[in-house]
Amino acid sequence: MTTLEKIIEEVRKLPVEEQRRLRAALETLDSKREAPTAKEASRPRRESLHDSNGNEQVRRRRMEWLKSNREEYGGQYVALDGDQLVAVAPNYRVAREKALAAGKSNAFVTYLSKPDEIAEMGGWV
Repeated sequence: MTTLEKIIEEVRKLPVEEQRRLRAALETLDSKREAPTAKEASRPRRESLHDSNGNEQVRRRRMEWLKSNREEYGGQYVALDGDQLVAVAPNYRVAREKALAAGKSNAFVTYLSKPDEIAEMGGWV
């Protein structure tokens, strides 16, 4: 397993709020770089809890959906269009592919923890 894969594995264990903070920090770093390479530009971007215009209401609806549906969909990846479920899958890639197949290229895809799931923090290797 590469160092990057190990980091990604650890980040997936973080609470959603900490993942959001990390994403914001990485986006800040990314915005300071030059224009993306062709390879980087072709990669799909993970959507934030906000819609493309930063709509706070969309974020609130998504958070409410995630809280309300943790019991049913916990332990899986979900794709949401606003607060509407688009796809459910065991991993991010499959959830993203299902959302794209449903015509929702801007779907928000995230892991939804189980109600009793406890985030574990392992040591960085």
